[in-house]
Amino acid sequence: MTIQDKTTVGKKGEILPKKPLRDASGIKPGDEVLIEAHQGELIIKKIYSVEEALAMPTIATGTPESIERDIEEEREMQEKLTNEEH
Repeated sequence: MTIQDKTTVGKKGEILPKKPLRDASGIKPGDEVLIEAHQGELIIKKIYSVEEALAMPTIATGTPESIERDIEEEREMQEKLTNEEH
């Protein structure tokens, strides 16, 4: 889900995302964020605490080798599908 909103940069250069954007991103007052700067854009990413990270649902299980194998199989399938389309 993507939410966008227009805002104006303040006189001192501050950028204040409105509440719907903060809510959607899970960013609360006092949270640490990482800001990446690219030509014409800023990307703000929440830095999760250890407690927050441990409370997140598991998205994969297995050994690093089995996960790498799954990723490679998915890559090969996507490549095959792309080649069939062209």
